[in-house]
Amino acid sequence: MALLMDIEKKLGDFTLRIRLNAENEVLGLVGNSGCGKSLTLKCIAGIEKPDRGRIVLNGVTLFDSEKHINLTPQKRHTGLMFQNYALFPNMTVRQNIRAGTLRDRQTEQERERKVNDILESFGLSAVAQHYPRQLSGGQQQRTALARILVSEPQILMLDEPFSALDSELKFYMEKEVREVIRRFGKTTLLVSHDKGEAYRLCNRIAMIHDGFAEEILSKEEWLLKSNSVIMPTNAIPQNVILVPEDT
Repeated sequence: MALLMDIEKKLGDFTLRIRLNAENEVLGLVGNSGCGKSLTLKCIAGIEKPDRGRIVLNGVTLFDSEKHINLTPQKRHTGLMFQNYALFPNMTVRQNIRAGTLRDRQTEQERERKVNDILESFGLSAVAQHYPRQLSGGQQQRTALARILVSEPQILMLDEPFSALDSELKFYMEKEVREVIRRFGKTTLLVSHDKGEAYRLCNRIAMIHDGFAEEILSKEEWLLKSNSVIMPTNAIPQNVILVPEDT
């Protein structure tokens, strides 16, 4: 499962010029706010249209400016989780997840089975009839992930997945997301500004600055370049990469 992209997108005074490749790995996109990380994911998902370039996912061309190819978001089979999870507020947990099956060419019974299975696997069966406003932050995140994965995407893209969580819940949910990524088993892109988060979850790191991917390094190479050190989570953070003691 491979992603190849080489695109340019101008928004006002800002220009994104990004070239990435990833294959069956977790690739982190790190950089300061406004550097183009989230815009990169939106271009892959088809929410934003690049001005020029090419995006290919698993041999399928999603976008090619020269060949005038620009698949709709529905036809791209990508899974993007936004920072705020973008759950439908007037739908229950079950209805939100079921919305992820709408593009499936399956019977109603098959869709219902998929929804029930993923509700169970994400521990959401007990809150299936609840609305997003009735859920905790962790339950909202699990619902958003379940809605994405029930659609069987070809790539998983997580945009600052822990930014809406308090620090007490963050490490707990990070462990859950790590397991989701492992079970997904395909290419995953993770946007983060947190060094520890990127180190713990990613295989390689793309350092993005002012709309340009300066380098793509292994997380070990990136760690050395970032002048950070590894310490357990019970240490006092001071330019550190926090690693839970049980990992």
